[in-house]
Amino acid sequence: MHRGTPLTCLHTPTCPSATSPDREAAHTLVGHPEQGWSLLCNGVLLFEDTGELLPDGRVVAPHRPVAALA
Repeated sequence: MHRGTPLTCLHTPTCPSATSPDREAAHTLVGHPEQGWSLLCNGVLLFEDTGELLPDGRVVAPHRPVAALA
C-alpha cells in the first residue's frame, strides 16, 4: 500500500472509519507489539501508549481512561 491510498474495510459489519470516535475498535491488520504499534484496517496507527496517528497525518495524544474513584 502506498501513502495516500485509502484502506477499505472488508469486515462485516464494517469497521469504524478513522474519523469515528470509536476508530480504535477497527480490526488490526498488522500488529507489532514488540515495537509498540498496530495498524488498524481504517488506516489508524495505534500506539501502545494509546496515542494515534490518523491517515491524514493528524496526531491524537495518548488518552488513557481515568480510574474510577472508590
